Amino acid sequence: MATYKDIMFRIMILISMVFLSNILANPQTAKFGSKIFYKCDYNKDGFLNQEEYLNMSTKRFKRMDLNKNNQIIIDELKNTKLALIMPKIAISWFKRSDLNNDTIVTIKEITIISNKKFKMMDTDNDKLLNFNEWQSNNPSFNK
Repeated sequence: MATYKDIMFRIMILISMVFLSNILANPQTAKFGSKIFYKCDYNKDGFLNQEEYLNMSTKRFKRMDLNKNNQIIIDELKNTKLALIMPKIAISWFKRSDLNNDTIVTIKEITIISNKKFKMMDTDNDKLLNFNEWQSNNPSFNK
């Protein structure tokens, strides 16, 4: 039986996917999704392993960690590119990522979220994401 945290995490992932579909809904989205996938495939084997996927999430976090202290507070987030372009999305991301509700998003929280999301996306349980798994778990790339 799924725990409350598991259910909430799955809801958070679904909400993220809805936001992505709204952001990326244009004719170039399939191409965009492909570029992201292959850019993150560091060993160029055509798959994303968990380390590559986590590395992508960590790099995104570090870009938003403006003072480079391995944590993001809401005031810091407001000065990121994401918040300047899409403030509601940024605030929503922050709330979903703050797993312990202490008003700080840490690299540890991002690691937990990324590892859970990777496992959820890996539908064939081979510890690799192929492009189809990547694309089918990002509905905005299917348009």
